[in-house]
Amino acid sequence: MVKRLVALLPLVLLIGLLSGCVVQSAPTGGAGGNAVEMGATTYTSGNSITIKKGSSITFTDSKDNGSVHILVIGQNGTPSAESGAPDLGANGMTFNPGDSKSIGPWTTPGTYHVTCTVHPTTMNLVVTVQ
Repeated sequence: MVKRLVALLPLVLLIGLLSGCVVQSAPTGGAGGNAVEMGATTYTSGNSITIKKGSSITFTDSKDNGSVHILVIGQNGTPSAESGAPDLGANGMTFNPGDSKSIGPWTTPGTYHVTCTVHPTTMNLVVTVQ
């Protein structure tokens, strides 16, 4: 019995490592929906997310480590119309530390970009809608 457990240990470790890589590569929606966490100058949950058509994304600015963010559709801090993306308003969507707001629904399959006008070089999120 002990020999079998010892023989299975490398396999269990390998599965654990591979599972961790998949989970960290791109946040996806679970029971609570799709979530993107923001820190002081970055998306702390990663720079990409894949969601299902008709879903929304909840963006949360860290209360302790966050800063003011103004999110717009576009890249590198520049608002740009991307057909099929939700409208974030003429001035974008402002987040203060501790804020949590939903963007969506995302109704058209495709690839979109959500950037921060305050942190244009470090906050560029790719949203893939399936």
